[in-house]
Amino acid sequence: MADPESDCESGMTDPDSDEYDSEVELEIATSYVQLCIEYVQKYYMKRPMCTSILSGRSYVIEVLEGNPQVCYDIFRMDKTIFRHLCNELKQLHLLEEDTGIVSVEESVGTVLFIVGHNADYRLTANRFQHSLETIQRRFRRALRAIHTLGCLIIRPDADAAELPHFLRGNEKYYPWFEKCVGAIDGTHISASAPSGRTTAFRDRRSDITQNVMCACNFDMRFTYVHSGWEGSANDSRVMQDALGHAEYEFPWLPRGSYYLVDSGYAIGSAFLPPHKSARYHAQEFRGVNRQPTTPQELFNYRHSSLRMVIERCFGVLKARFPILTEMHSFSISRQRLLVTACCALHNFIRMYNRADEMFHVWEGSFVPNSDANPVGAARVGSGGTEEAFNARAQRAMSEYRDEITAAMWADYIGNRA
Repeated sequence: MADPESDCESGMTDPDSDEYDSEVELEIATSYVQLCIEYVQKYYMKRPMCTSILSGRSYVIEVLEGNPQVCYDIFRMDKTIFRHLCNELKQLHLLEEDTGIVSVEESVGTVLFIVGHNADYRLTANRFQHSLETIQRRFRRALRAIHTLGCLIIRPDADAAELPHFLRGNEKYYPWFEKCVGAIDGTHISASAPSGRTTAFRDRRSDITQNVMCACNFDMRFTYVHSGWEGSANDSRVMQDALGHAEYEFPWLPRGSYYLVDSGYAIGSAFLPPHKSARYHAQEFRGVNRQPTTPQELFNYRHSSLRMVIERCFGVLKARFPILTEMHSFSISRQRLLVTACCALHNFIRMYNRADEMFHVWEGSFVPNSDANPVGAARVGSGGTEEAFNARAQRAMSEYRDEITAAMWADYIGNRA
């Protein structure tokens, strides 16, 4: 026979179980209602984001018509240079105006605000009172326009073949470096590495960077920029890539002229490095009883002092555009555009405002003649990687360096006697 107690228990409901089910149903209902409220508030009761009475266009006008220092602090250039840059982009048809939406001045201001303050898109959108999509679109267009302008102004002067006149009166450099037209060096720019390639972009300090090779003249203007290489690549490898591909359009100099390079580069027909196994950097010669004691040290000291112009260019560039020291998460192609665009802005400011305060701080004793012609077509001399670095070319340049070293030392000793 069946147990009557078990039959009773099986037919009874558990009150605790019913209470638990009710609590679960209440929580589900509450969560659903909350989600519905949030959805309605987000998509049907939206509060406007751009509520400032000062629109982006009005903000740019206010800055340009206000205190000159405010314009310099925000846009990293004087107001006259800002207006000239916008007019140049318009005249060259590099940047068109969005009628009724975003002016050219506003687009250029957006780029300068981002690169000059390392601002992200959301902060920039709030400042200029536009949607994120509008800010991103205009930033891309203005950046490409400035990059294209850079293709026109980042080049040697048409008559670049020897030391400029303002340095010819300096016995420290002339006539020893008579055929020198500038300097070449690499610099590490902060980068945002693609997924899976982080290791390749880490430099010797373990920072994620790209190695950028630049050439400049003694007027502190860039004459060539080659960007995009991983931070782990050495300088000579980057140069080999730049010189070995015609599409990169390296500006070969007229025969006999050359660039100063550091010991990380090979000697060649157009590239003059210092002597190895001898003191080189200028700071190594500072202080009592630290003057050059050998012909090689004297040559290296003066070589380093003259080549320092490229370091000053990098100093001005990174001080003016902080984005180069902490890059946003852009694609590699856009990061390359950013580097070239910043160098183009650097050149544009140098060409049309020689009194710029950042250049004044960094240029030291080099004060070029303000009547110098700022822009010219690139003069491409005969050259090529194989011709520049073959055994004959390297031997000839090494002998030329030895001749300069001997003559420089004889003059130095004679003046001390």
